[in-house]
Amino acid sequence: MSNKEWIAHAYPLQQVTIKLQGTRHSDKAAIVGQLETVLARLKAGDTSGQDHDDDFGYVFEYIQAAPGPSFFDEPAGSSR
Repeated sequence: MSNKEWIAHAYPLQQVTIKLQGTRHSDKAAIVGQLETVLARLKAGDTSGQDHDDDFGYVFEYIQAAPGPSFFDEPAGSSR
């Protein structure tokens, strides 16, 4: 499939950006808890939001029809 054909097939893209931040004293469970909160808010229908106390928290945005660009530079990839 050519690039033009792929764009016609896949675009507009749906994109979610999530930024989570903790202090050096935050543990992984606290960061994962923030991610779970964002997930719950997305499931509840929120398309954007934030909750932070200056150095610990999150911000997220869901875009239903983004014209691009894609977040990914490579045609396909995986890292686990």
